[in-house]
Amino acid sequence: MYFHCDSDFNASPPHALLKKYVLYYNVVFPKQNMFAEHYTLMPNACGTLSIAYNGNDVLTELWGASATPNLLGGEPNQYLVILLIQLSPYGLYQLTNFHQAEFTDKRISLKDVDKELSTLLCQAFETANNITELFCMCDRILYRRMENNVVSNALFVATNTIMDSHGQIFVTELARKVGYSDRQLNRLFLMQIGMNVKGYTRLTRFNYVLKHMHQSPCFFSTLAQQAGYFDQSHFDKDFRAISGVSPKTYLEKMSDFYYDGTELFNTISQKED
Repeated sequence: MYFHCDSDFNASPPHALLKKYVLYYNVVFPKQNMFAEHYTLMPNACGTLSIAYNGNDVLTELWGASATPNLLGGEPNQYLVILLIQLSPYGLYQLTNFHQAEFTDKRISLKDVDKELSTLLCQAFETANNITELFCMCDRILYRRMENNVVSNALFVATNTIMDSHGQIFVTELARKVGYSDRQLNRLFLMQIGMNVKGYTRLTRFNYVLKHMHQSPCFFSTLAQQAGYFDQSHFDKDFRAISGVSPKTYLEKMSDFYYDGTELFNTISQKED
């Protein structure tokens, strides 16, 4: 890994053929103390592949979907460069074909799960001459894992429906829409995403709230109503249960948190178009 870049963060969407499973790539060049000691990843249903170089070794990790906050702190500061491959909620299942509940809230060495994929990504990371070349090499590696779809069509329909409703849909209504029983649909979500339907819809609504808080802070009572909460008290309680902090604290210390990167991906895609 010999190339450098003036930008600390270098995000890009994948090739169009991969967009169903890969949200974006991001090459990060951490500077001294760039990540604060309280830096926390907010829960989200997307898996991530991480390839990091600390000056001696290249480390590859698989991060499963997260149902709880992940205190990362200043850990990224110890690396010279990091490649993050942010997957869609079902992208990790497409790549590994493993039961995703085994990965939820876990960081695992990628070579312990898929040695071949780990080796190929390491080779790309070490031999690419620049960031653009690295992204193209990743496209080719990942496409070979995604030519044959293993994700259920019912899951595509269900997750799109949840996204369109911003998480405001009942499990029974969703199951009826895709022709499954509640139990069958929950098993499908656990297998291919890593959490049940209720957990997924809850995180979708949570990230909808975070998106609006980042775009234009507004009265919490108004935001609670937009997100479909019964009242502000219910909104506050659910927000704290998911994030570990109150909405007010989150706004005051927003730079200490990172939330679902889907919005970043959408912004990049719009620029590409």
